[in-house]
Amino acid sequence: MPSVLKVNTCVAVSRLSIDPHFVYSLELRIVDLEQKVLELESRLRLFTDTSKGDLIGLEIPESIRELIRRGDNRVRIFRQYRKMTQQQLSDKSGIRANHISAIENGMRYGLKTARKIADALDIPISWLT
Repeated sequence: MPSVLKVNTCVAVSRLSIDPHFVYSLELRIVDLEQKVLELESRLRLFTDTSKGDLIGLEIPESIRELIRRGDNRVRIFRQYRKMTQQQLSDKSGIRANHISAIENGMRYGLKTARKIADALDIPISWLT
């Protein structure tokens, strides 16, 4: 593929009077970027693998969306959807049960806490925001 690009760029270079070494270096960068994109796409597939649970990679169920639209607390919604108690979520996430209770009652929480809760519930963190 690089040889085809080189032929095409030589024609363009002769018309525009651009340094062919510069163009070739740009072509190499493009090839490197294409490889990096392929690597990132393969990594992304790991995050959308449906084998981790029935929620990963899928849409939020309509029953859950309705509760979210009503304004119910998302941590409570997904905890109950997973049929977990606050203590079970606490044990799985490493967050104290009284802290989970406070979160479900409206206390604000940070990204680190959201990550722990999302991991424990086996859902994308974006579903908690």
